[in-house]
Amino acid sequence: MTVADDKGPAGPGKRQTESTTGHIGEDVQRAKDNISDATASARDDIAADLRRLSADIVSLKDTVAELAKTVTAEVGGAATGIGEDIASAAKDKANTLLSEFEAAARRNPLGVVIGAFGIGMFIGLMKGRR
Repeated sequence: MTVADDKGPAGPGKRQTESTTGHIGEDVQRAKDNISDATASARDDIAADLRRLSADIVSLKDTVAELAKTVTAEVGGAATGIGEDIASAAKDKANTLLSEFEAAARRNPLGVVIGAFGIGMFIGLMKGRR
């Protein structure tokens, strides 16, 4: 009886164990498949994100280059305008000074000659010291 008792209860328990093991194996395989699918999906998502990031960087580089060209052109235009304004102001100032000097020379020609003589002597003395 002991031999029959060992075989009797062991048979259904063994089948149940094998069935449970089969279910666990299926669950493990499904988990592996799910992890594999999730990994592949994540890899594809990362690759797509990197492609978009690369395109954004290229676009940003182009935008910065265009902005630099625009700023350079505007600064150049502003510098030209400022230079023209300074040149115009200097020309006006020189014309005014020349007009005033001419008027003073007409009123007092002897003073202009004496002043020119004095300046010439000063320059001659300065050059003679070297």
